[in-house]
Amino acid sequence: MSSALSNRTSGQMPAIMGSLVIGIIVLGPVLWAFATSFKTEVEAVVVPPTLWPNSPTLENYAKVFHDPAFLTDLWNSVAYSVGAVIIALLVGIPGGYAAARFSFRGKRTLMLVILGTSMVPGVALLVPTYYLLETVGLLNSGIVVTIILCARIIPQTVWFIANFVEAVPIEIEDSAMIDGASRFQIIWALILPLIRPGIAAVATIGIVTTWNDYITVAVFAPEVAKRTLQVALVNQVFDAVGISWSYMMAFVMVASSPVILMFGFVQKWFISGLTAGAVKG
Repeated sequence: MSSALSNRTSGQMPAIMGSLVIGIIVLGPVLWAFATSFKTEVEAVVVPPTLWPNSPTLENYAKVFHDPAFLTDLWNSVAYSVGAVIIALLVGIPGGYAAARFSFRGKRTLMLVILGTSMVPGVALLVPTYYLLETVGLLNSGIVVTIILCARIIPQTVWFIANFVEAVPIEIEDSAMIDGASRFQIIWALILPLIRPGIAAVATIGIVTTWNDYITVAVFAPEVAKRTLQVALVNQVFDAVGISWSYMMAFVMVASSPVILMFGFVQKWFISGLTAGAVKG
């Protein structure tokens, strides 16, 4: 038995070592940024570099939170991303349900068109969209930025929701209809609770996508009062005074923490949601 266990362990070693290497590659820069955020500026640029600060300090984080524009940037990031995801779900859930349950002429073509729109590079649409918004006077509009961000995640939302709905046996809906339930009641009281993990997965992907979006806000909302944390972070790279690496790493950690915390809370639903649509019936 010990021999079989030893052979099994030795057979798993390549996978274990591979996972360790990938973990170091992925987490290495994050840990380096985290350590740098606690360094003074002198220690952050010293050669040879130190893996951990000799005298850790919270001064960089204090500067981030005391920045007069920080709360405004944070609010804009939250408002844009959460608003875009809510609108995408309001459109994507009915659309995905209809794609999964209804049959009509041109359905496949329509779904391919929806999927195709998500493959168009956002950069290719920047110039015409900018001139359109400038002409009608809608630049620096938070609502417009939210709608643009929403439009970019609606296609994947519709496709994901359709897969999740297809995984729910249609016999359940037939039984509810026999009992007198309306289509709205079926979606609200039956389908939504059953695909809740899938909705959590879609919402998480949407939040991460919109939260990290830089180019949309930078181009369509150039005013400082409308910028997000990501725009504020990139602006520091072009600061004429120079880059403060310790301060920037503290800013990076603060700007990333909301998404990391959110993912930690919904991790269980996120994983089960991604696998739910893969199995039908």
